[in-house]
Amino acid sequence: MRASFWCWLRPALGLALLLARPAPDAAPPERKDTFSASTEVSSILVPVTVRDGKGRLVSTLEQNRFHLFVDDMEFPIRSFWREGGLPISYTFVVDTSGSMNGRRLAKTREAIMEFVRQLRPDDEVCLITFGAGDVKRRLAFGTDPGLLGRILESLRGYGTTALYDMLTASPQAMEGAHNIRRVVLLFTDGVDTASEFTPTDAVQVLEGLADPLYVLGIEPPPPEEGSPDSYEALLERFATASGGRYTPVANASRLPKFAKDLRSELAMRYIITLDPSGLGMVKWRKLEVRVDGGYGVMARQGYRGTLP
Repeated sequence: MRASFWCWLRPALGLALLLARPAPDAAPPERKDTFSASTEVSSILVPVTVRDGKGRLVSTLEQNRFHLFVDDMEFPIRSFWREGGLPISYTFVVDTSGSMNGRRLAKTREAIMEFVRQLRPDDEVCLITFGAGDVKRRLAFGTDPGLLGRILESLRGYGTTALYDMLTASPQAMEGAHNIRRVVLLFTDGVDTASEFTPTDAVQVLEGLADPLYVLGIEPPPPEEGSPDSYEALLERFATASGGRYTPVANASRLPKFAKDLRSELAMRYIITLDPSGLGMVKWRKLEVRVDGGYGVMARQGYRGTLP
């Protein structure tokens, strides 16, 4: 994912997103170019995080407490398991633009190493950076994670930020991953100064992302005058679209602690497998998971395909 790849990807994604926008009074098209990975798979993984009324993680519930709804119709859950015992693939996406230089980038290094220190033998990591008009895959899946610390130490923040462009390319983030458990972790302050794509373009892609995006917003600046959305509102919108979560980090010095908490959360999720029938119309489907007992639930909000 170097500059040459990025130059190729921009026009390709631009065409896909142009085709994705519905004509007036027409049903939304399939957006096959952008969402091919999620529309062609036979099964869809739905990671589910459950919290009690005090915000504490709950990881001991049985399958009969869970209910799966697609387009407001309930369907039986045929595959269900707890995530903690499975190996995981992490993709760390780091903003290395000028606004992240110094303390923010230093604490991002510490936060990522918090994950790395707890890796198990079959866990794997990938590191992608973006800044100054360049996107680089610094460490690919299958490479020794022990190299990550040295690579992180070499990073310096400079130049402009194309955050929305990076998110539009996010389906590439898990390229080469081997594990069923997967998560993309984005470290950024939310500032965008150079994107060709819009926040709406990014959301369209993230809604079809197979793996949840967890965003750590590091000291995002206050909203610009006249802007319809604050930086934080956009970051939350991006994370929610993929079934992930946005974590605001008001003080960069606390970032390693937030990373530690998030690592624990990822080990306490449930996984529901959804099998589209392949019959009928392929389109965006609303997805909802409910849990008996008044628990709070976080899961992806939909998928592109047929009904189960």
